[in-house]
Amino acid sequence: MKGLKLGQFVRGNSIIHQLDPRTKIIVCLVVIFSILINYKWYVILLNMSLIAAVIILSRIEPAKILRSLRKLRYLFLLTFIFQSILTSGEPLFHVGSVYVTREGVSLGVSTIFRLMILYLCSTLLTMTTSPLKLASGIESLFAPLRRLRIPVHQFSMLISAALRFIPTIIEEAQILTRAQRSRGAQFNSPSVIVRIKSMAAVLIPLLAASLQRADDLAAAMESRCYTGGSNQIRISKLRFGKKDKLALGLVSLVFLVFVFCI
Repeated sequence: MKGLKLGQFVRGNSIIHQLDPRTKIIVCLVVIFSILINYKWYVILLNMSLIAAVIILSRIEPAKILRSLRKLRYLFLLTFIFQSILTSGEPLFHVGSVYVTREGVSLGVSTIFRLMILYLCSTLLTMTTSPLKLASGIESLFAPLRRLRIPVHQFSMLISAALRFIPTIIEEAQILTRAQRSRGAQFNSPSVIVRIKSMAAVLIPLLAASLQRADDLAAAMESRCYTGGSNQIRISKLRFGKKDKLALGLVSLVFLVFVFCI
């Protein structure tokens, strides 16, 4: 677990790892839609309990996942501030002409938890599902769209390639940042121009390396006679087991509760 990148697939043999990728995608979508549709406290608590159970069952160290939330602390803070001062309602206190309302504080806190749920849900999906299985599950779920001549296989292949190389790009960016810092780059300089120049020394070679990697990947796929067609053999290997049916049944019940309690 040392050096784990956020969203990077973690090999394991837990119950969550053994679930069909389509089951995990459907559960993730249900959680996301339930939070977007209904943001009452009982919905938030139920989803947070579900995510906590998934973290325990996946056998991934919770500290590693929760520590990544610190990267979003400024987003959470700005969200809470804007919700508190822009939502009309009963004023709690004011700073000059800016009023903080009781309804705004409540909405700000609930919005922070909703963002946390969206973030953790998508992160757990990619950490417990390999990019190949995730692409296979997406391709299987969206297979009916082929009748509308939508390139479902190409779309799933793009997602698979992106998920595969995101940890690699992050690691390369960290290496370039350390290299430029050892050469005297001032990423924390009070001057905005100096910070921009320092970041450009990282972004430009990172972009060049990404383009080179994409060209190498395209050449490798062409040399292996990749034609862009769907892989029927891979899709046929996906099977819903008893655990998947139980998980889908539980999530369907929870979703019905959300719908009727709006």
